[in-house]
Amino acid sequence: MTKRPKDLDFRGDLQAELMTAIWKLGEATVEQVREVQPKSRLSAYNTVQTVLNRLTDRGLLVRNRKGRAFVYRPALEESEYVALSIAERLDGASPDARRAALVNLVDNLDAGEIDEIARRANRIKRSRRKP
Repeated sequence: MTKRPKDLDFRGDLQAELMTAIWKLGEATVEQVREVQPKSRLSAYNTVQTVLNRLTDRGLLVRNRKGRAFVYRPALEESEYVALSIAERLDGASPDARRAALVNLVDNLDAGEIDEIARRANRIKRSRRKP
């Protein structure tokens, strides 16, 4: 897993929307991010650039120059981000609340996802038993 960003929380809908766009695209320039925004909510170039730079400063994006433009890519895969966010929320909870929250999450999964989790849990249990 990559290094944990300084701050996992998004500061609003636009940050969440732009992160989703970057995850979908893999990497993108400001203009490419704007192209996937819904036309009804198209943000100004400077607004998108500012938000992407703030996400970079917080460690959620990585920025590299390619030619005359900056290209942004996620510092974490979306699944890593979700896992870290959940773990962060669970850290301060009591054992009973943690267990209840995890059961509620599993309750919302389909049968195939539950089977996958069961296989992974069994692998973890076996590996923890080994000396």
